[in-house]
Amino acid sequence: MNRSKVSIVMSQIIEKIEKIVGFCWGAFFTLGALISMFDDEKDGIGLILILWGLAALGFWVFYLGIKRRKMRLEFMKYITQLSVDPSGSLENLASATGESVGVVKANLHYMINKRFFTDAFINEQTNQLILPAMAQKTQQQAQATQYMAAGAVQPELVVCTCRCCGGINKIAKGTAGECDFCGSPLQG
Repeated sequence: MNRSKVSIVMSQIIEKIEKIVGFCWGAFFTLGALISMFDDEKDGIGLILILWGLAALGFWVFYLGIKRRKMRLEFMKYITQLSVDPSGSLENLASATGESVGVVKANLHYMINKRFFTDAFINEQTNQLILPAMAQKTQQQAQATQYMAAGAVQPELVVCTCRCCGGINKIAKGTAGECDFCGSPLQG
């Protein structure tokens, strides 16, 4: 199993745990704080503030789960766009998703840190997402063009959709390859 797929699955599991635990934690301590505020006994202000603080902590964990889900869904959108436009240009990604370049860059940094993209990095000078697998495939396609010019027969390419990330890849018919985006094995 490749690193990208493992990272995405782990992120999905952590997301669900954060949402469930955060909501239950926040609701429990919110209820405790409200009961402490309005019961007949005089609870200290310190206890009430601690309960509100713990409730806020629970809802913050819930928010982290929501943010993690948003990033996973953004990853799927970015993969789809990169399949259509393999240049990796952040400007193109931003215009396709309706976000600013700064937001796209921040999202990509988050995704790279969480290992959603295998061995990817952002080239700050050209403002591009660099995927080594995609760069290698582009180089192979350039070599294939040179072979065709020399009279050699180029193998027939087929379009494969990755089962892990949904990325669209081109590989030689009848061969095995890797997804350009997440590194999952593909069959041509």
